[in-house]
Amino acid sequence: MFNEVFSHIHPIMVHFPIVLILLAAGYDLFLTITKQRISPKQGFLLWAAAFIFAWIAVGTGPEEDARGNTNLFKYHSTLADLTTVLAAVVVAFRLFFIIKRKELLKSLLAVYCVLSIICAIAILSVGYFGGAMVYDQGVGVKMHGKYVNPPHPGKFGNHGN
Repeated sequence: MFNEVFSHIHPIMVHFPIVLILLAAGYDLFLTITKQRISPKQGFLLWAAAFIFAWIAVGTGPEEDARGNTNLFKYHSTLADLTTVLAAVVVAFRLFFIIKRKELLKSLLAVYCVLSIICAIAILSVGYFGGAMVYDQGVGVKMHGKYVNPPHPGKFGNHGN
């Protein structure tokens, strides 16, 4: 049973950064609209957890399942990497202000919120392409122990064909 769960670790892990990034971005927007400021400590743990889980989700992605049988993998992979970097930038941004013991006021708040929203849009895009690979193209899907859309040997890394 543990082997079965571990073989599906990527689809299990991807839901954490999706939820955490959307929740953190929503929280940031709520604070911005209602209080017109953000304390870097408020929501920091949400963003830190979002970054950690995004990194884990990227690291557990089964590239070999997409070997030559999807044209969407490069978009999914690139957006996942971009989202992880954006989450890291948000965490670093907040950490900088925590260390400096300053709040994000109007001058940087707009830039920060745009970054937060871009990160939320990016994670939704990652999920869209990942879902399309699985539900539209059958990547990684097995039926009766056999792949519905099996990987093509020798096509690893050639995701556009």
